[in-house]
Amino acid sequence: MTLPGIVFVLPAAGASGGANSVVQESTGLAELGVPVRIAVDEANHAPFVGNYPELEGSKLGVSRYGSEEALAELLLTADIAVATTNESAFHVKGAVALLKAKRAHPIQVAYYVQDYEPLFYPPGTPAWNQAHASYTAIKNSALFAKTEWLCNIVYENHGVRVTKVEPSIDHRIFYPDLSRSSDRLTIAAMLRPKTPRRAPRRTLRIMQALAARHGAELKLQVFGTDEADLKSAGIELPMQVENLGRLRRHDVPELMRAADLFLDLSDFQAFGRTGLEAMACGGVPVLPIFGGPAEYAVHGRNAYLVDTRSDAAILQSVEDFVHMTVGSRAAMRQSALETASRYSIRQAALSELRLFLSLVNSDV
Repeated sequence: MTLPGIVFVLPAAGASGGANSVVQESTGLAELGVPVRIAVDEANHAPFVGNYPELEGSKLGVSRYGSEEALAELLLTADIAVATTNESAFHVKGAVALLKAKRAHPIQVAYYVQDYEPLFYPPGTPAWNQAHASYTAIKNSALFAKTEWLCNIVYENHGVRVTKVEPSIDHRIFYPDLSRSSDRLTIAAMLRPKTPRRAPRRTLRIMQALAARHGAELKLQVFGTDEADLKSAGIELPMQVENLGRLRRHDVPELMRAADLFLDLSDFQAFGRTGLEAMACGGVPVLPIFGGPAEYAVHGRNAYLVDTRSDAAILQSVEDFVHMTVGSRAAMRQSALETASRYSIRQAALSELRLFLSLVNSDV
């Protein structure tokens, strides 16, 4: 089998769900022997390397580029260039145009769609226009995504078919501690004041309500932001809520192993990686019903899927969990663990390799 040379173009500092997907699955491809690299733009290279120290000395190469010309040089000997964000789609488009005069055979282009990015911005703004245009920016590119929801929303809005690939969970770091015990339940929530779609005000209201209802009966924690960002956003946490701050990727599993319930109260989630990672650590997530989480989360069995527009619906799910018998909570945790175990880096990497081989070998 001739393996294609692949470059994932990722202009990002890392630590986000989308960046983690790219890093995990690129690493999985590299471990299979596929020649693969991640190209990070100059501005984000240093923080990216800092967020993924495990890449040093690994089989996965990380390169930097400061211009489309520099990116074109990185792509010169590659078989496939993979965009990973709306911004990178245009970086790849420019670099591929520069490559035409330097290559005997055109490079294949793919776009790993991590989210439906037009939902990030107000319609009609320059950022929205760029995100909206990214899915059709490169002629004959192969789009792929890890949820049917993403595949469908891109097709419905742009008429472009998107191939479904498998999601990944890094079970080397996301694993449970079934021996742990505690005299009170721990509820952890993701709080990101700078990201409106992650609903920081809603998350604050829910944590305030839980603190008022239960006081010290529950251990309440938030993560994803520092005190300066909270102050800037005018958010004051109840004294019963502990802020763990910004966590690096390898710090999150420790938090998840100690949490009984994890709250992601976003408006929507294209996939909901952190929820599935919580399940892999033996926790039960509360997730938005809108988006991709319904592809693995079953309400009341391994998770709670709620209309996050309703504080009452969120609180009802939390209260249902809090007032469950010990045996019923254990059954939900078991179901969550079994669900998460079905997702692996190896499986995700193989599903992507099948797609990449089809791009360079018509017999596949």
